[in-house]
Amino acid sequence: MTPDEARARLAAYATGRGEWLASTVATLQAAAVWLVGSLAADAGDEWSDVDLLVVDGSPQLAGSLLTIEMPANGPAGGGYLGALYDVAGLPLWVDWYLWPRDAVIPREARLLTGTGERGALDLGGTLDQLGRGEPGTPPAPELFALAMLPLAAKHLARGNLETAGSIATMLGAPIENGIGAALADVLAKLGAGHPAAALVERHLEVVSALQSER
Repeated sequence: MTPDEARARLAAYATGRGEWLASTVATLQAAAVWLVGSLAADAGDEWSDVDLLVVDGSPQLAGSLLTIEMPANGPAGGGYLGALYDVAGLPLWVDWYLWPRDAVIPREARLLTGTGERGALDLGGTLDQLGRGEPGTPPAPELFALAMLPLAAKHLARGNLETAGSIATMLGAPIENGIGAALADVLAKLGAGHPAAALVERHLEVVSALQSER
């Protein structure tokens, strides 16, 4: 993949992400839906994931290729699910925070549909105040690795080498020969059996092509 091809794929992904968000929010049955994270703060970029807070409702998991449930990442009385979707041939990761109806909303949240009032704390502080869910069963190692690889690649693309390297090391890949090579090695060991593997591989190829210009 050439750098120009990589930029074109990334641009299509960013456009598709906005389209996915609009169409998905329109289908959700919930008292309210809020956007949190970098996109809510107008600080996102082409690599940004989507973080959604769904009040008294359910996530839209139709079409997802991979899901991970981690209740301790969400509020007590609610929950958290991470899901990966195919958007323009690249993996879109969505953090779904399932929010109780009477729980305070983080201050940085942006209302997409419904009604509600924001509180004084950010997402992390709000979760600490509300109390988090009980830890559940850890995700299968293969699913966890497939979820973490695009996150590591995103940090690599942004130049956050320490974070990208830490994730690669956590996944059991030595980084002496480069972080990108380490991430590719992790994916190769997982094999191509999972439906998300091809998207993750393409994501790594995009990052590698853009890195080659530096």
